[in-house]
Amino acid sequence: MMVTATATEFNRDPSKILGRSSRGDTVLVSSYGKPAAALIPQPKPTSGADLARHLMTMKAVPETADAVAVILKGMDEAA
Repeated sequence: MMVTATATEFNRDPSKILGRSSRGDTVLVSSYGKPAAALIPQPKPTSGADLARHLMTMKAVPETADAVAVILKGMDEAA
Protein backbone atom coordinates (compact mmCIF):
# COMPACT_ATOMS: atom_id res chain seq x y z
CA MET A 1 0.00 0.00 0.00
CA MET A 2 1.24 3.52 -0.76
CA VAL A 3 0.83 6.12 1.97
CA THR A 4 1.92 9.74 2.12
CA ALA A 5 3.53 11.85 4.79
CA THR A 6 4.74 15.41 4.84
CA ALA A 7 8.32 16.34 5.61
CA THR A 8 7.02 17.96 8.81
CA GLU A 9 5.36 14.69 9.87
CA PHE A 10 8.55 12.81 9.08
CA ASN A 11 10.67 15.26 11.09
CA ARG A 12 8.24 15.15 14.02
CA ASP A 13 8.06 11.34 14.30
CA PRO A 14 10.47 9.54 11.97
CA SER A 15 10.15 6.20 13.79
CA LYS A 16 6.40 6.16 13.04
CA ILE A 17 7.01 6.76 9.33
CA LEU A 18 9.87 4.24 9.15
CA GLY A 19 7.68 1.74 11.01
CA ARG A 20 5.04 2.00 8.30
CA SER A 21 7.67 1.24 5.68
CA SER A 22 9.16 -1.67 7.62
CA ARG A 23 5.67 -3.20 7.88
CA GLY A 24 5.36 -3.20 4.09
CA ASP A 25 3.97 0.20 3.11
CA THR A 26 5.68 2.44 0.56
CA VAL A 27 5.74 5.94 2.07
CA LEU A 28 5.89 8.98 -0.19
CA VAL A 29 7.30 11.96 1.72
CA SER A 30 6.39 15.35 0.31
CA SER A 31 7.84 18.78 0.94
CA TYR A 32 5.78 21.86 0.09
CA GLY A 33 3.30 19.63 -1.72
CA LYS A 34 5.88 18.03 -4.02
CA PRO A 35 7.29 14.51 -3.71
CA ALA A 36 10.69 14.60 -2.02
CA ALA A 37 11.44 10.97 -1.16
CA ALA A 38 9.99 7.50 -1.18
CA LEU A 39 10.61 4.94 1.55
CA ILE A 40 10.35 1.49 0.03
CA PRO A 41 10.17 -1.58 2.27
CA GLN A 42 13.09 -3.98 2.03
CA PRO A 43 12.32 -7.56 1.07
CA LYS A 44 12.42 -10.04 3.89
CA PRO A 45 15.52 -12.28 3.77
CA THR A 46 14.80 -15.79 2.55
CA SER A 47 17.05 -18.76 3.14
CA GLY A 48 17.91 -21.20 0.42
CA ALA A 49 16.01 -23.91 2.31
CA ASP A 50 12.87 -21.75 2.40
CA LEU A 51 13.18 -21.09 -1.32
CA ALA A 52 13.69 -24.79 -2.09
CA ARG A 53 10.60 -25.75 -0.03
CA HIS A 54 8.54 -23.16 -1.86
CA LEU A 55 9.77 -24.26 -5.28
CA MET A 56 8.95 -27.91 -4.50
CA THR A 57 5.27 -26.97 -4.02
CA MET A 58 5.01 -25.20 -7.37
CA LYS A 59 3.74 -26.82 -10.56
CA ALA A 60 6.42 -26.83 -13.26
CA VAL A 61 5.91 -24.32 -16.07
CA PRO A 62 8.78 -23.98 -18.57
CA GLU A 63 8.66 -20.15 -18.64
CA THR A 64 8.70 -20.04 -14.85
CA ALA A 65 11.62 -22.45 -14.67
CA ASP A 66 13.62 -20.20 -17.00
CA ALA A 67 12.77 -17.12 -14.92
CA VAL A 68 13.74 -18.89 -11.69
CA ALA A 69 17.06 -19.96 -13.21
CA VAL A 70 17.84 -16.33 -14.07
CA ILE A 71 16.94 -15.19 -10.54
CA LEU A 72 19.04 -17.92 -8.91
CA LYS A 73 22.00 -17.10 -11.14
CA GLY A 74 21.72 -13.44 -10.11
CA MET A 75 21.61 -14.44 -6.43
CA ASP A 76 24.78 -16.52 -6.86
CA GLU A 77 26.57 -13.64 -8.58
CA ALA A 78 25.53 -11.20 -5.84
CA ALA A 79 26.86 -13.43 -3.04
